Amino acid sequence: MTNRKTIGLALGSGGVRGLTHVGVIKVLEENNIKIDYIAGSSIGAWVGAHYALYQDIEALTEFTVGKRKEKIISFLDTSFSGGLIKGKKLEKMLNIWLNNANFDDLKIPLSIVATDLIKAEPIILNSGSLAFAARASMAIPGYFKPIIWDDKILVDGGLTNPVPDDVVKVMGADIVIAVNLNNFQIPTQFKKKEPSVSEVAFRTNEIVQCYLAKYSLKQADIIIQPPLGEHSSWTKYFVNGKGEEMVKIGEDAMRASLPELLKKISA
Repeated sequence: MTNRKTIGLALGSGGVRGLTHVGVIKVLEENNIKIDYIAGSSIGAWVGAHYALYQDIEALTEFTVGKRKEKIISFLDTSFSGGLIKGKKLEKMLNIWLNNANFDDLKIPLSIVATDLIKAEPIILNSGSLAFAARASMAIPGYFKPIIWDDKILVDGGLTNPVPDDVVKVMGADIVIAVNLNNFQIPTQFKKKEPSVSEVAFRTNEIVQCYLAKYSLKQADIIIQPPLGEHSSWTKYFVNGKGEEMVKIGEDAMRASLPELLKKISA
């Protein structure tokens, strides 16, 4: 009898686009594909933390797609230095949702990626408070105040490792499934001949994210790149309730890659 190949899931950064992670996990569950290791960056850290703790896809859907009011309240935490939002309310909310859990409480081994502003390098968080680690990984520069931690200043993990497939590989995964939410290579979303300063800045950031994610995909066996189109704005999530649509997009993208994944599992 051969040993079962272990599966690692690398959940990438991407803001509200991270709701597609839920769809990916849902399809893996439906097909009885066990996830042995998870690594997450930014929104991927939050989704990974919740699933690694509870392994409950219905609860994960409720806490990611739903609870919009609670999320808005967590952002009402004004800072006057380092970023617009302190992040204390966000961490408090995450502690409630994660039941004040630590990494030792997890059902699935998890690594969370943050970025140290001082040394300009990724930091792997895999011990201590889950809420603290998730908050650090989601601390988007300029929006959230950085976190002072020992001799480090922590911000968003997507800055240095937007799709942590290498991290989950080191954890012990035989097969790595990487979910890249920053695939903006199709130029249909940017057509203006005379864009504003903010539009140029936003598009520039998209391009940087796209190529950083592309070059970080080195250890992935299966790469999931959901076609998110215009699903990149928190406004659409909060105002139009597009969360369910993004979960469905994640499901479809994972199902499209199932034959390849099953082939690798059985090889």
